[in-house]
Amino acid sequence: MKRSHPYPGFLIAIEGIDGAGKTTQAHHLQSYLQNNRKQEVVRTKEPTTRQWGQILRDSAVTGRLSAKEEMELFIKDRREHVETVIKPSLLAGLVVIVDRYYFSSMAYQGCRGIDPEEIRRLNEEFAPEPDLLVYLDIDPKMGLERIKTRGDRANHFENTGTLKKAREIFMGINKPYLYKIDALQNAENITKLIVNELTVRMVDVVADSGVSPKDKLEKTLNLFGGKLES
Repeated sequence: MKRSHPYPGFLIAIEGIDGAGKTTQAHHLQSYLQNNRKQEVVRTKEPTTRQWGQILRDSAVTGRLSAKEEMELFIKDRREHVETVIKPSLLAGLVVIVDRYYFSSMAYQGCRGIDPEEIRRLNEEFAPEPDLLVYLDIDPKMGLERIKTRGDRANHFENTGTLKKAREIFMGINKPYLYKIDALQNAENITKLIVNELTVRMVDVVADSGVSPKDKLEKTLNLFGGKLES
């Protein structure tokens, strides 16, 4: 498997419209990898809670900014996120799980009239592409019902029209590392599916690496929390 970035770590992005269960799956995946695989994991999300990200978070409640302003803030927030969290963690060989990434910008700013492919191009100039992109698919009405069920109020990003357009853009993404899942399944089953797909891709990365057979075996065992006997 040809990697989408040059770093030793593994980058997983979890995407989907609001109510798809992204945060739940990010948490479950982190817990599984740390407890069952003994892997070092960094879990993060976008927009961040830093300067630019907080402005975007506030706008979800107070009222959306213009499409151009949103796009500029997302780029600023993501650049900082990549340079301070994502790249350093990947360089350290860690597994990074990001709850929303630039694919959300393609979907949510794309449905406001900005070309999704241009958004992708701008972001991929500085943001590492993921090794695994998990897209949790759900009907917008069901997503909004889940938001209500958990006791939250829909914000300015969360209405049927916006979510329908965003879903269409998500569904149109064509990447070799994309893995689509029906988000209406049981949460535990979804986690198992993600873990299985992640395992296959991690093993492929190790198999495609230019290291010795012994090192490949050791790296493969490490994926499962094992160790090569001396």
